[in-house]
Amino acid sequence: MSGKGQYNVIVEMDDEPTIQADTLDNDGLEFQDFSSSSAPKSSGKMNSNTQSFATAPGGDFFDPHRQIQDEAMGRKPVWSLDYYTRYFDVDTKQVLQRCFHSMYPIGLFEDVLNDNPDLYGPFWVTTTVIFTTFVSSSLAASIVAYMHSTPYVYNFGTLSFAVFVLYSYTFGSALLVWAATKYYGCQPSLLNIINMYGYSMTAWVPVSILCVMPYDIVRWILVAVAFALTAVFLIKNLYSIIARADAKTSRLLLIGILFGHAIFAITLKLSFYSNDFRDAANDTPT
Repeated sequence: MSGKGQYNVIVEMDDEPTIQADTLDNDGLEFQDFSSSSAPKSSGKMNSNTQSFATAPGGDFFDPHRQIQDEAMGRKPVWSLDYYTRYFDVDTKQVLQRCFHSMYPIGLFEDVLNDNPDLYGPFWVTTTVIFTTFVSSSLAASIVAYMHSTPYVYNFGTLSFAVFVLYSYTFGSALLVWAATKYYGCQPSLLNIINMYGYSMTAWVPVSILCVMPYDIVRWILVAVAFALTAVFLIKNLYSIIARADAKTSRLLLIGILFGHAIFAITLKLSFYSNDFRDAANDTPT
């Protein structure tokens, strides 16, 4: 200390040379950059698994429990044609198998659908019944006209009425049953119910052809057999849905379904399968 209030600072310097980086390298020590390997790179994009999980919708308008497999079709609006293409993605073998099962109702129809209901089968089966009903009815009427030596003119009003009756019953009844069961909390699938009603029409294809026969009692028997067969099929498969409601509601729904089905069968018989081969001269157009 040289004076009052003053201090001398002494700094000792090491005379040894500073260790250079090459000395560390010679000793086997190296510096490594762990910044790129310690954390995954973020590219700002989701991987395919995460993206598919995030964007996969949980259901659709027809079936709230159905998972959509095709992501390309997943977000199409209900009013677009692309929305319905996946419901027509079935082959001939599947359609024939479902048609056969509707006429031989062993087991549940949902097991045959295998979570893959369609609109192709219900539409074309119903359309086939319309065609066979009109052709057989017209053929029977033309035979009656020929037997009575009177000219026959095709009545295309019969075709229009057949279109109205069959499409209204197939899709209208399915919609009503779906709405009723949904109201009572049965959690139905509209597409499954449409398939039940649509494929149940298979039994009416051979019946409409056989009703060309001139014997009215035979035609009544054929209609009764088709009614019983389709009624068993519908009740057996719809009951698994209706049973989710209380007992009283279930009974009322079953009675309503059977009543509507009986009205449909009687309408077919009286409107299309009732040509009178004994005295049809007054009924044929001139």
